[in-house]
Amino acid sequence: MGKSDGFTSLAELHAEKERVTSLRDGHAARLEDLYTTLRSAEFRKRLAKEALGDAMNGVLSHSMLGTMIGRGGVAGGLSLAMRSGSGGWMRRAGLFALGLVAPALIDRLQHVPFAKIGSEVRVSLDRLRNHLDQRRAAREQDLRN
Repeated sequence: MGKSDGFTSLAELHAEKERVTSLRDGHAARLEDLYTTLRSAEFRKRLAKEALGDAMNGVLSHSMLGTMIGRGGVAGGLSLAMRSGSGGWMRRAGLFALGLVAPALIDRLQHVPFAKIGSEVRVSLDRLRNHLDQRRAAREQDLRN
């Protein structure tokens, strides 16, 4: 209600007081839920991990250090490892290695025509099929003897 508006009855005053009290209690409950969440060690750990990942992603982004470190490289590997979310150190180390190697692989693949990639995949699949057929035949031969 504005300053010029007044209450015409005591019942209106009590109704407005109840409304404001209810609003205050709702805000207090939400704040208490927030404080309870912030007290949780798991939440604080996840929050710190995400903040560190965001900071590393910002500091080690391609736009800031890409020219100094090179395309991808250590910056890409660290950024990928830090942003991996859940997972142990082995997973992070694997993602770091992938971040180091991926730009070089992409550069190499950019110069190879798709037709050649398709034919190489076809040849590899044929070789794999032949190898598996030979192993199956050898196993069947061993079972017969």
